[in-house]
Amino acid sequence: MAASSSTAALAPAEHARIRARFFALIWDQLRPWAYMDTDGLELRRFDGTTIAFEPAMFDGAPRQALWEGNYIEPFLEAICREETARAAGLPPAAQKALREVLRAGIARVYLTMQEIDWHMVGDGVAEHHDKHDTESGIARMTAFLDRCLAGTETRAA
Repeated sequence: MAASSSTAALAPAEHARIRARFFALIWDQLRPWAYMDTDGLELRRFDGTTIAFEPAMFDGAPRQALWEGNYIEPFLEAICREETARAAGLPPAAQKALREVLRAGIARVYLTMQEIDWHMVGDGVAEHHDKHDTESGIARMTAFLDRCLAGTETRAA
């Protein structure tokens, strides 16, 4: 996939490194949710506490923990803070490219959550269920990213 003209302002190695951070987040923190009906779930939240569920259907408490428990946001916030801090002093074109790469990663994370939710709630018959709305989460995290880029959001929540 060719880079857009603005993402070309970011070194290819940096672009790949940032994308890899999002892929690792998806693999480590979201993929296990897809198997919780057979394997159960035991993960570490960003703050180090454990989130665990016995093998069960994906509804009630497990679904609530994924969407309403501020589970994924601290991981995304850390990526935004760290990557924008690294980019301080970059020219505007590079900062715009960084924003695009981070925004795409944020969207990918939320869309992955949406797909997991859709398949798990549907118990294999997902076409009978509406997909969970991700727009508000993506918008909230994009606003956080923009505050980080502006230098007004620098500390951990």
